[in-house]
Amino acid sequence: RDSLLPMQLALRAHGVPADIGEKTALMDCCEVQDVVALLDVLVSPNHNLSLARALRSPIFGLDSSDLVPLALAARRTGRSWMALLQAPAGSVTEFDDPQASVLWPLGQVLARWQGWVRRMPPHDALQAIYDDGDLLARYSASAPDLQGEAVLVHLRAILSVALGHEGGRYLSAYALVRALKSGQIEAPATVRTDVVRLLTIHGAKGLEADTVLILDADTPPRAAESMGVLVDWPGEQTHPERFVFLLSESRPQHCVRPALAAELQARDREELNALYVAMTRARRVLAVSAREPHRATDRSWWLRLFEQAQAAAPQDLDAPTVLVAAGDWPASPAQIVKLPVLPLLAESQRLAMGGVEPLSDAARIGLAMHRLLEWGQVGPAQVRAAASEFRLDAVQTQAAAEAASQILQGQGAWLWRSEQLLWQGSEVELIHEGNLLRLDRLVQHRDGHWWVIDYKSHAQPETQAQLLLQLRTYAKAVSVLHPGQAVRAAFLTPQGRLIEVDALSP
Repeated sequence: RDSLLPMQLALRAHGVPADIGEKTALMDCCEVQDVVALLDVLVSPNHNLSLARALRSPIFGLDSSDLVPLALAARRTGRSWMALLQAPAGSVTEFDDPQASVLWPLGQVLARWQGWVRRMPPHDALQAIYDDGDLLARYSASAPDLQGEAVLVHLRAILSVALGHEGGRYLSAYALVRALKSGQIEAPATVRTDVVRLLTIHGAKGLEADTVLILDADTPPRAAESMGVLVDWPGEQTHPERFVFLLSESRPQHCVRPALAAELQARDREELNALYVAMTRARRVLAVSAREPHRATDRSWWLRLFEQAQAAAPQDLDAPTVLVAAGDWPASPAQIVKLPVLPLLAESQRLAMGGVEPLSDAARIGLAMHRLLEWGQVGPAQVRAAASEFRLDAVQTQAAAEAASQILQGQGAWLWRSEQLLWQGSEVELIHEGNLLRLDRLVQHRDGHWWVIDYKSHAQPETQAQLLLQLRTYAKAVSVLHPGQAVRAAFLTPQGRLIEVDALSP
């Protein structure tokens, strides 16, 4: 589940409502961590870090700069932050700072809440704190619109836990904090039909949706395990037949190879079971997405589905069946024709990297140049990453970097300037007349014209009939996709030249 939260935040940053639609630990929610930090310092007043979090949270809404006088005074006196806040006026001269005036009233509030936590059951104390601090309203006002409902559900869930944990019998505030920090208490699910739901495959069991997108389907198989345990326990037996401490799956002892082979076969079957679960969640549309793996694989879900997806693509349509991009979706979802399986990543480059014939030096330099142009940057970090990916030496790395730099700074530099473009995509893939095409770059200029760009290492690609035919095929596919709109085509060379050709000539 590690990737679900970053994905949720990224979607919300683009204004796309998204929820993690499966069970997660209540303690993983930021607002719950704030309340736990408050309870922590009310129970253990010397926990300065917990108090700092509570003060910075919507509970008090202070800025980091507001805490500086408190931190400095604590350093000078050796006293805890809570002790400084609750000290009688004038008793701590080091804290008598006009900049700290925003902190002075908080001592009384914390002292009042501390008294409730000591005298009342946790649920009653929390309810009193919620009411006294108007916590629900504060969090509702500070949370983004797409998160407000879930935040309030999580805050109310803490009250439910305080009332029902272990039957509520003899529960103390300290025990409640420990129970929440254990991560064993699950957050209530907030299921809405108007948002993107982010799920693991196992979390999606039993659920359905009109449209399902399977992400990252071309991952290599997991590496062989080491320092593990192999248990050979047939289901019909009352006890294991073999229990082995296995140093490495890649170098198994001869006596355990049959059992290990059966274990690996079972894992492969589980992978297929998971794929079946994922695919059958969709009522109408199933989209499969992938990125180029860091190492070649021949058993991924993507490769299993790719051949069937090509076979399912209609061969007699005048319009392209699919337009997708490695990094950018098409401008309008209406431009996608929905297939039983929708391929989103070309196989050609992966096969080139993992095929039987090794790539030539020139081919690897060209691929590295393509990667740098895909990123649109030729900084040191990008150059190192491209050199590592395509196994370039220093001379080859310099050649790829110089070629990419010449293109990015040459006559076609405007192709990477967002202010001049309405839409842009690198390594754009589409199916045209039953064939999968991959465009190096596709942009729409602000004048409305579409530009199909092909990177070539040849100094005069316009003189090569085969290269011209390929580029014009790309342009034709885009023109069919956008009827009535102007489509232009050009080569970009490592010399920095932009060579426009007649896009629609036969």
